[in-house]
Amino acid sequence: MAFKVTTLRLPNETVKVLEDLAKMLQREKSDVMREALQIGVREMKIRLALDLYSEGKISFGRMVELTSLGYRELFLELKRRNVPLRYGEERFSEEVKQLVG
Repeated sequence: MAFKVTTLRLPNETVKVLEDLAKMLQREKSDVMREALQIGVREMKIRLALDLYSEGKISFGRMVELTSLGYRELFLELKRRNVPLRYGEERFSEEVKQLVG
């Protein structure tokens, strides 16, 4: 994996928390920072996708693409965060037709 050096200004308290966490995990501070950032980015992508989905701006399938989560995992996220599953009339009609034959 290739890395690129970038600069980030953090509050002193955050740096202290990262240093303490690195010590407790017996890992390098940069590794802990990278992992924390990856977790944060993942969470931000999920929140954005859920917001857009809730507003009717994207479909469930598009949410899967934005978050890189599987259908089941994303469905569980919806449930965990109390976001109602949108089930459009068009999709409902298609499935009724398939059932009736």
